Amino acid sequence: MKFVYPEFLWAFGVLIIPIIIHLFNFRKYKVLYFSSLKFIQFVDQQTRSTQKLKHLLVLIARIFAFSFLVIAFAQPFIPAAKDNSKGGKPVIAIYIDNSFSMSMKGTEGELISEAREMSRKMITEASLDTRFMLVTNSLSGIEQRLVTKLEALERLDKIEVNSMVRNIGDVIEWQRNAIQRENETNQKIGVIQYVVFSDFQKNTSDLSKIKADEEAFYYPIKLTPLETSNIYVDSVWFTSPVQKIGESNELNVRVKNSGDHDLTNVELHFEVENTRRDVFLDIPANNNTTTVINYTEQKEGFKKGKVSVNDKQFYFDDEYYFSYTVAKKANILILNGENAVNGISLVYSLDNFYSVEEINQTSFTSESLSEKDLVIINGSKDIPSGLAEDLIDYSKEGGTLALFPGEEITPSSGWNAFLSSLKMPTLGSPFTEGVKIKNINYEDIFFKSVFEKNPENINLPSIAKAYRSNSFSSSQSIGLINLQNGNPLYIRSLGSLNVFLYTSSLTPSYGSFTSNALFSTILLRTAELSKRKNPISLIIGSDSRFPIYSKRKSETPIHIKNKQIDFIPQISRKGSITYLSLSGLEAIENLKAGTYSIIDETVKGILSLNYNRNESNVIAFDNEEIVSLFEAQGIKNITLSEISEGQSLTKIDLEKPYEYWKMFVVLALLFIIIEIALLKFWRK
Repeated sequence: MKFVYPEFLWAFGVLIIPIIIHLFNFRKYKVLYFSSLKFIQFVDQQTRSTQKLKHLLVLIARIFAFSFLVIAFAQPFIPAAKDNSKGGKPVIAIYIDNSFSMSMKGTEGELISEAREMSRKMITEASLDTRFMLVTNSLSGIEQRLVTKLEALERLDKIEVNSMVRNIGDVIEWQRNAIQRENETNQKIGVIQYVVFSDFQKNTSDLSKIKADEEAFYYPIKLTPLETSNIYVDSVWFTSPVQKIGESNELNVRVKNSGDHDLTNVELHFEVENTRRDVFLDIPANNNTTTVINYTEQKEGFKKGKVSVNDKQFYFDDEYYFSYTVAKKANILILNGENAVNGISLVYSLDNFYSVEEINQTSFTSESLSEKDLVIINGSKDIPSGLAEDLIDYSKEGGTLALFPGEEITPSSGWNAFLSSLKMPTLGSPFTEGVKIKNINYEDIFFKSVFEKNPENINLPSIAKAYRSNSFSSSQSIGLINLQNGNPLYIRSLGSLNVFLYTSSLTPSYGSFTSNALFSTILLRTAELSKRKNPISLIIGSDSRFPIYSKRKSETPIHIKNKQIDFIPQISRKGSITYLSLSGLEAIENLKAGTYSIIDETVKGILSLNYNRNESNVIAFDNEEIVSLFEAQGIKNITLSEISEGQSLTKIDLEKPYEYWKMFVVLALLFIIIEIALLKFWRK
């Protein structure tokens, strides 16, 4: 047995008081009259023996009563683990998982309500000197403080679900570090008990970062919902990279079923502007279904939409918001070099969607790139260093480059230095053997949906000469059209830059490529993919960034705003692009799923936000797996509880090393009663 306050044991000195009383018991003598003195000596001897025994028993009762009171005030305890007695304040570190999965229904309401009520009982029943660390997924600065019982109860009522998701291992390690700092700087910490309230989903229960611990006590408490199935909208995307007026859109919607039963006729509701539609889906157990919704755009501008399913168990992931822009036009700049051809501008002139500006390469200035979606190098023999720097910066800012070299370029020209900076293969000497087109990479996204079906007997253009592609295999690029000798004819980049390279020349001496339908196909497709697009949605709290491509002249803060929320996001700039950051705790606490307008002095765009789907798959660890997870990290003192029938029917017993003082108080009262009984009822 050890003591929380061993210094109070000095109070054993008070035992001298009953001893002194016993030794110097000043009694008043009473005169008794006897008719005969015959038995006086006998009675006196008998009375003295009885009185001595009575006084000795009273003394023993008093000594025990005082001793037990002293021990009670010293707060004795028996440590459950070796070297677990440190003295100091006992700490109960409670973690309540307040992610969306804790909003699922249990026997007595939402799981987070059950967690709050059980935490309230633990806090109420703890000793007055216990300190608490009440932690949620926020892991905010205020949560790392050790607080009193009253403060903990006040903060408990403010815990609500939000979209933040944390790994349980990260939370426990965060608590440990905070308690260690407190022990080193402010107050001495005694026995530590970690209580974890969670549904222990497999997606959020990684404990790999926890260090071994043989001293503290761990109480994982698993809260189990009534139903463990979930239907949710997983993702939404368009088949076509660009949306135009009068053209049909294909919106792909993936819906998942995380339950163990097949579902039929699941209703999916779709709406964009004034277009509304209901689709009915069959979704296999633990699987997904993707459906395609077709509709036609009637006018240009910002569009916002939503798809939703009806799930009676879990609500946060039932809706998926998206937004996009129906563009009026795509802006193209053609820089004509020495061997420029007319075919490029002729192709784009057939479609009013494309606005083309055509200038000589020698007339180029950096202002020429303003608000251009695609820049085409048409027949240049050389790329001057100044032009190359401007085009590289333009590409890094999201612009698209389509490069068509001129005739007889040389390695000493600026072409290869320019291509190397773009991480594209460089061009070598021309060759004429094996220049027949071998195949088209129909599987690449570039040609996806371009043809209704992959043509087998397509009339391919004739190529007379092409440049050898150096280091193609090691570059970050892929061949879209390939020649028989293995050399690519048309290449696109695979990195963050959007660059296309034609490895021949468009002049007649290099072939008749411009006279074939494939030429206009790749030009139009390149222009479609070049249109600067914003993501149709972002995840709240993730590291995704939303770009604003239009130049901002005003220093007015950017707001993202809807009818309920007005939020100022963090911004960063790269060249002429402004990026909105929606990551971090502040965004999670202030933003909700929905569609927002982006505003400074005017409306700059539209943005849709959704919650992270990490918790949508509600599969949880079973009890044995949870214990194994802790034991695998070297944690010894584990007591697991499962709440499946309501918190009011479940009793959780924490290790309470400071409760032994109550037993000594009871013993002290018992000996006081014995003393009183001896004095009152023993009259001889």
